[in-house]
Amino acid sequence: MLTELKVRQFGLMEDVRLEFSSGMTVFTGETGAGKSLLVDALSAVFGARASADWVRHGAERAELNAVIENNDKRLQDLLAEQDMDVDEPLLLRRVINADGRSRAWLNGVPVPLKILQQLGAICLDLHGQHEHQGLMQAEFQQQLVDSRVDTGVLHDVKSAFETLQQARKQLHHLQNQQGESAGQATWMRAELEKLSALDIQIGLEQSLISQVEAGQNVAQIQQAGAQALMLLDEGDEGNVRSLLAQASHTIEPLTAYHKGLELASDLLAQVDALLSEIPPYLNDAQDVALDMESLQTDEDRLAVLREAMRRHDCDEAGLLALMDDWQQRLSLLDTAEWDEAALNENVSKAEQDYCAKAKVLSDLRAQAIADLVAALCPYLDRLGMAGMQVKVELVCLQEQSNAWHASGWDNMIFMLSSNPGEPFRPLAQVASGGELSRLVLSLKACGAFIHAPAIAVFDEVDVGIGGETAWCVGELLAAMSKERQVFVVSHLPQVASCAQHQISILKTQREDRTITDLAILPSHERAAEIARMLGGVDAESLEHAKQMLHKGQMLYEGCQ
Repeated sequence: MLTELKVRQFGLMEDVRLEFSSGMTVFTGETGAGKSLLVDALSAVFGARASADWVRHGAERAELNAVIENNDKRLQDLLAEQDMDVDEPLLLRRVINADGRSRAWLNGVPVPLKILQQLGAICLDLHGQHEHQGLMQAEFQQQLVDSRVDTGVLHDVKSAFETLQQARKQLHHLQNQQGESAGQATWMRAELEKLSALDIQIGLEQSLISQVEAGQNVAQIQQAGAQALMLLDEGDEGNVRSLLAQASHTIEPLTAYHKGLELASDLLAQVDALLSEIPPYLNDAQDVALDMESLQTDEDRLAVLREAMRRHDCDEAGLLALMDDWQQRLSLLDTAEWDEAALNENVSKAEQDYCAKAKVLSDLRAQAIADLVAALCPYLDRLGMAGMQVKVELVCLQEQSNAWHASGWDNMIFMLSSNPGEPFRPLAQVASGGELSRLVLSLKACGAFIHAPAIAVFDEVDVGIGGETAWCVGELLAAMSKERQVFVVSHLPQVASCAQHQISILKTQREDRTITDLAILPSHERAAEIARMLGGVDAESLEHAKQMLHKGQMLYEGCQ
């Protein structure tokens, strides 16, 4: 529920602050006083696209603040998603600059504009903003009917359709695989044979490079081993080990007299021990043989590997992945006949399951349509459209499997006959703006809009009506305010008389500027405003206004 609204420098409104209560509140005033501007202000609070025209001429910015009671779980869930306190009232703030840019806050925290829009989707129902267009759309019409259907049945149909789609997808994939030519399968097998012969492993290229380079340098390896062995142990007295022996023999007699010589002698002994372990490795290097066959094999294998990696633009891991994919695809081709039979059976079972659930949903929709039309007709009669007939055609597409979807196989078309004897035609081709407005009001009154927002705003819902029909509109709006907070912008005294609260909208002059002021009317001042709406404030019109207010309040109380 909206409890407070503050508006500054918004259009003709300079500085307005209003407090609201539950029930039905009507806004009245002379034509052009700015009644619709209030609807714009509420739209702006809940994230409507900003317009520079909303900023009062000469002002730098417009500011709107609203306080909303936080007693809706959907609101609390939205706050929780934003890591905000879910127990406090909602404080909405919107600032619109003169250049059309705007900023938004929620409970003092800057938020994207879409957060206000999400709040608006939960809290605010602006009658006429979208229902007139939405009512002519097939999806919206289907929602009106499905709101009267068990949600469990709707979920079952959706689940069955998803299962069917998955089965169809698997079959389609298999059939696409089968469509590959014999040449493609032959090519894959040939490639697999080539790559399998390489015995590919991660790092194979580097391993082959090392082996090839070793084979290409056999002579150098042998020569290096022999030369190192000679320098180490087999040359004249100038070899390494003989020189070490001479050094050790020189210092050995004197090690007892100097610590440094003792340590040097120990280290020389360790070095000699290590040098004695080297000759076997050098002998192996001398004995290495050149295996031209192995070298050629390694070179050929490396060349084939590199060519395969170049051809497929990948490394060893990529080749392994390709081989795995080809093996799976070839396996599918080999077993396609059996797999296709199994998948066809899965599709058939899924279709049977979907058909059974869609049939249940279709039958429930037929009953829901009958109930909706029966509930709607009395309200149409009361709103001066007794000659209007409404029906909903339920078109079953059971035989067109390509037209099945997650919400069943039905198409629904709202049809209208404005006058007795006239043929039924689609809603969009027949209804006028006033008829659509009252049709939407009738749908709301009969409960067709499930989970409607808690704040309903009606602007010009009473255009083109009067007399007893106007009383019916007022009574329906009053009845709606039993469970929702209802705001109505009206020029009809009958509608205004049914409201629990009334706010007068006045256009005044102040310092050579036009200003729209709003004033909450106490009960003793409402009669004068109703009299003005009747055409003049005199004793007779005042008495008439009082009678209308009495009747309106009786109707209001009768609805509560």
